[in-house]
Amino acid sequence: MALSPISRRAGLLCVTAAVLIVLSQIMRLALSRLLGPDWATTPAYTLTYSLALLGMGSLLLAVTAIYTRESAALGRLGLIGYVIAFLGTLLVAGDWWFEAFAIPMIATEAPEFLELPPSGSVLAGVITTVGLYTVGWTLFGIAALRAHAFPLAAALLVIAGGLAGPLALSTPYQIPLAIAIGWIGLTLQPESRGRYTAATSLPESEPTSTRRAEVQP
Repeated sequence: MALSPISRRAGLLCVTAAVLIVLSQIMRLALSRLLGPDWATTPAYTLTYSLALLGMGSLLLAVTAIYTRESAALGRLGLIGYVIAFLGTLLVAGDWWFEAFAIPMIATEAPEFLELPPSGSVLAGVITTVGLYTVGWTLFGIAALRAHAFPLAAALLVIAGGLAGPLALSTPYQIPLAIAIGWIGLTLQPESRGRYTAATSLPESEPTSTRRAEVQP
C-alpha cells in the first residue's frame, strides 16, 4: 500500500521533534541556572520556549505520521492513544506558547504574579493537560508494544515518557519520550529504503524466472 506524504516523512519528523525537545529541555536547565531567577525577562527565555513550541509542533506531526503509517498494526488502542496523546501534546504546545510570549511580559511588569500557586481555571487547565498527555502517550506506547511495530526498548520508553506525564510541564521529564520518538524515527528510515528497494527490484526477478522456465525442457 502506498504511503501518504506525511507517512513517508515519519522518520524525519520524529528525529526533528526529538532534537528540538531535547535541546529546549537542556537549554531550560542550563540557562535557568546560569541567568538566575530573572531569566524569564531575557531573550534567552523566549528562544528556549520557542524551540520547545516548535518541538511540540513537530511531535504532533510525528505521532500523526507514525499512526497513519502503522494504523493497521496499532489497532483500536493505538487510535485511542493517538487521539488523546494528540490533544495532550496540543495543550502542552499551548503552554509553551504562553511561556515564550506572555511570561516575559508578566515577569517584567508584574513578577509577583508568577509567585502565585496555580488555582481555579489555571489549575484545571494544568490537570487536563498533564492528564491527557499522560493517558494518551501511555496508551499509544502500550499499543506500540503489543503491535511489535517498533523496537521493544523504544516502545517501553514511550510508555515511560507517558507515565512521566504528570511532570511534563517540568524539566527534564519530556526527554524520555523525545528519545523514544527519535529512536522510532531512526528505525523508520531504513525500513522505507528497504521497501523501496524490494519494490524496485521485483520487475527484474520476473523475467529471470520466466527465462529459466523457458530453458527447461
